[in-house]
Amino acid sequence: MDELVEMARNVAEAITRRVKREAVSKFGREVAMGADGTPTLYIDRVAEEVAMDIIGKKANILSEEIGFIDNDADYTFIIDPIDGTRNAAHGIPFYCVSIGIGRRDGSTDDVEYGLVKNIPTGDVYEAFKNKGAYLNGEKIRASQDYSDKIFVLTLGKSGNEKTWRKVNLHTIRAMGAAALEMCLVASGAVHAYFMPREILRVTDFAAACLIVREAGGEVYNADGEVLKVPYTLNVRSSVLAVSERKIMEELV
Repeated sequence: MDELVEMARNVAEAITRRVKREAVSKFGREVAMGADGTPTLYIDRVAEEVAMDIIGKKANILSEEIGFIDNDADYTFIIDPIDGTRNAAHGIPFYCVSIGIGRRDGSTDDVEYGLVKNIPTGDVYEAFKNKGAYLNGEKIRASQDYSDKIFVLTLGKSGNEKTWRKVNLHTIRAMGAAALEMCLVASGAVHAYFMPREILRVTDFAAACLIVREAGGEVYNADGEVLKVPYTLNVRSSVLAVSERKIMEELV
């Protein structure tokens, strides 16, 4: 696992370097149709190619652009090369690379290592199963201070009545990159991230799910069930990441 962790860190660093060399004006150009059925943009393709070059055949790969690559390995990399693609394409500095590592066939429960790197800022969130969560090497915990609650709610076309009815009741943020928004829950910056519709894939949240849980939080779906999603692009899910259960009960 140590070798795979180092490989994941190298992937995140290499993607960061490559993306920062590219012109923002090219990021949003459609270049193909992804395995998940949505258009692949230039920035997604560039980032994914970097990841593929580094991982090679040393692990299986599940990525939203190319789908599943079976290299007959014991471990699988669950990758979103760029989470927050629209932010990147519009020059909004809030997007990341997300990498989870788990045994060959499994679910979010089986992810053993997670990394989410904010490309514009360089901040790195990591978690090791049963060993805690970290931001830039410093241990983090989900907030237990509710004197000034902040909820990150998905609004617009991706929201629904569950998120919209909270808008006038709480301090709200909506930033457009699920993995990073979940990591804000883990670091104690906010108290919840809520995507109420079944839109997200395991590549979007495999790493961040482990990071939130190792920081003392929990991740549910919109019905309040503990989130457990297999390594496949065929399943889409709602996601509610919270600092503790009572926040989930308040939102669902």
